[in-house]
Amino acid sequence: MSDAQEKSANEIEALVLKAARGGGLPLGLAEDLAMAAAYLDLDKLTACPCSNGGAAFAIPQALDAVTASNGPVTVEADAALIAAYATRAEVHYGKTLVWDATSNGATFHRFEERATADHAPLGRRIIPPDLSTHLHDLAVKTHVPETESSRAGGAGAGLTDND
Repeated sequence: MSDAQEKSANEIEALVLKAARGGGLPLGLAEDLAMAAAYLDLDKLTACPCSNGGAAFAIPQALDAVTASNGPVTVEADAALIAAYATRAEVHYGKTLVWDATSNGATFHRFEERATADHAPLGRRIIPPDLSTHLHDLAVKTHVPETESSRAGGAGAGLTDND
């Protein structure tokens, strides 16, 4: 897994979901991160989104607060990750998110009822080798160990699964 790999948006989303779960994020936050990955510019990412669970908690909480009109809210996180979550929120709510970049994060102000830009997912992208390896290593943590006791507990196809 050391070479750069081109993957579809769906493959990237699935890999990020598994890596986030392997990194210990709760399912809902892992799903939020995976959906935001469709808009994540991997070339501008300075840290793996699964390495710092703080941002994966803080950004959705800030967006929820702004959605409930409890803004403005400032978060500290990677600029590319913030932009991906902001774009995903605009697509989800069909509203424009008003926010400002700060020196080490962003301040989310409010959603406005105005036309949003056309936010198409980024599609096929090349995953940098280090990021690909890191995501794969985290995703592997979700696998069930290959042991007799795990098989006895129901893991795997079993010996009589002939469907």
